[in-house]
Amino acid sequence: MDSASASLDFAAIGHQDNWQKITSFVNDLRAADPVKLSTEQIKDIFPYLPPRDLFKVNVKSTTGTEIKGVYIETFIDPSSLDAKSLRTNMSKVRKAVEHAVKMGAKIVAMGGFTSILLEGDLDSYTTEETKFTTGNTLTTAFIVKGLERTTDLLNINLAKSTVLCIGATGDIGLACVDYLKHKVKKLLLCARNQQRLDVLAKALLKENIPLEYSTSLEELVSQADIIICMASSAGIQLANCKKDVIICDAGYPKNLDSRMEENPELKLYHGGMGQVNQGYHFNPDYSSSIYQYSSPNIIHGCLLEAMVMAFENRYENYSAGKGKITSEKVEEIFQLSLKHGISVAPLYNAKGLWSTK
Repeated sequence: MDSASASLDFAAIGHQDNWQKITSFVNDLRAADPVKLSTEQIKDIFPYLPPRDLFKVNVKSTTGTEIKGVYIETFIDPSSLDAKSLRTNMSKVRKAVEHAVKMGAKIVAMGGFTSILLEGDLDSYTTEETKFTTGNTLTTAFIVKGLERTTDLLNINLAKSTVLCIGATGDIGLACVDYLKHKVKKLLLCARNQQRLDVLAKALLKENIPLEYSTSLEELVSQADIIICMASSAGIQLANCKKDVIICDAGYPKNLDSRMEENPELKLYHGGMGQVNQGYHFNPDYSSSIYQYSSPNIIHGCLLEAMVMAFENRYENYSAGKGKITSEKVEEIFQLSLKHGISVAPLYNAKGLWSTK
């Protein structure tokens, strides 16, 4: 595409999470070429592709409003999301941001890894015409509201439950902890950075919030009735869980499903996702290669936040910086999403929709 738009309500910047999806996706982009590329061939070229807009997105609200946007792919290597590749990946994110500004998007959602940019250097990218959001407030809303719905469906008393938050010191982790701290029996906090974890725990203990915390997941996991994983789940081990534990995989990429093979009795679902009741449309339509959900019209909460703000004609840096998400903002954006027919996605995981019977 690479063309400017006179009336682009939003842009969504993202990256793919696995090579299987990328292989299908890239071959769709090359539809005119009868020769299909293998995954190994694509791995050789994919990381060198520059960020670009790939397809337009039209989204409908239950109010009758329709907004127009675009998806911008960063072409970040999904196997290179660690610190060693940070400089390369951030360069791609910046180029994608510059492209969104050039296209005239009124608000830009930063999905997955790309949101890291907005936890720091935001002002240099924001213009009078283009605002940005990590989308973390609506993602938080879908996580906590989804958890409340799940416990209701399973007749579990959330107020009597011990909840483990993995990735507790990240932006979404902090917001979920703030929302849940007065709603659960006990919090278990886990994060990689000991200093940040100490600061968080100290603040909560001043409020007399019952909790334990550790950088070691092994020290906490056996106590948890509910686990919310907001960190990248690569390398996370969930051994010694309670037999009936509920697990919300709210990270990106979502790959905790592999633990289900080890323990098929785990009640695991993908969190932080929303469903657009009036639907949306891609042009060109690459949904056959990139859409892998068990129910129609599901999108990540981070991307949906920009769409909700566009429906509201509120073009502002709604979620930006780290640790600024309040429970009041979580409630506000959730109610706005419901107003436009965007609700918490149905319960599902890699095996399909949950059966709650």
